[in-house]
Amino acid sequence: MGMPTEGSVAATIQLRIREVPTCELSESLAAVKTKLFDDWQICVVIDPARIVLGLLDLTLLGDSQGSIEELMKPAPLTLRPSVLVSEALARFEKSHLMFALVTKSTGELMGAIRKIDLAE
Repeated sequence: MGMPTEGSVAATIQLRIREVPTCELSESLAAVKTKLFDDWQICVVIDPARIVLGLLDLTLLGDSQGSIEELMKPAPLTLRPSVLVSEALARFEKSHLMFALVTKSTGELMGAIRKIDLAE
């Protein structure tokens, strides 16, 4: 969140936040597929203020023709940027997910972290 840190815990809260594909409810699935980059196969559904509404996993869609709102998973796993690495790893173990979205306390998307980045 851009706030200063100090002390012995400061080094443990620096998460590598990655950019992640985003889309809005009004977009078509064809348009969403053109927004993918790197090896992401997901798109974070956001509103115009970048508030996270859900997650669209394109690996599960197949030939679906529904709307983004119908196909997205609401309330995906999110973490705050100040979370301790040990806490983030514990959440990953509990959820069996390989990534988590990072949001501000307002729900605004900052990016995502991957489990593999925390283990380095």
